[in-house]
Amino acid sequence: MSNEQEQHQDITDKQTKEQSEQASSSLIDQLPDNKQRLHPDSIKVSRITSAIVSVLVAILPIATGTLSETYWLLALGLGLGLIVFTIGFIWAKKSYQYTWYWLADEGLYIQSGVWWRKKTLVPFNRVQHTDVAQGPLDRKFKLGKLVTHTAGTRDASVSLEGILLDTAHELRSVLQEEGESDAV
Repeated sequence: MSNEQEQHQDITDKQTKEQSEQASSSLIDQLPDNKQRLHPDSIKVSRITSAIVSVLVAILPIATGTLSETYWLLALGLGLGLIVFTIGFIWAKKSYQYTWYWLADEGLYIQSGVWWRKKTLVPFNRVQHTDVAQGPLDRKFKLGKLVTHTAGTRDASVSLEGILLDTAHELRSVLQEEGESDAV
């Protein structure tokens, strides 16, 4: 092999390696510079919600076990409640770590998923209308949920929970303004 052929082979090998690395990289490695996280208080809201759910899951077996003096039901209720709480506690932090959003020229991108990663694009020209909502815990922590309704049937409404209420209103304004300017 000549020196030229060896250099060409090295360049080809390097390009192939780079392409395979790009193809195998996860969505988390392909985030833009203007990405934003949810508000950190969203972890607290998720953990409080999981605590409430775990109590509700545990109430029936505990009450039944106490009233009927069947103590294995009491233990079952406590165990189920503890398992639900533990999973919810861990999941809240993991979900926060893997959820990002950003505005691009095309629209609003939302990337989420702990195990199965999903990147969703809400194109400006497909936005029909947007809503901002708050639950009782969201109000306490000044958080909101942006719901974007789009033209189409698949993923016709896309939600972004755990952002500051002011941020939700700003994103809503941008989506509506850009959506109107892209209208046909």
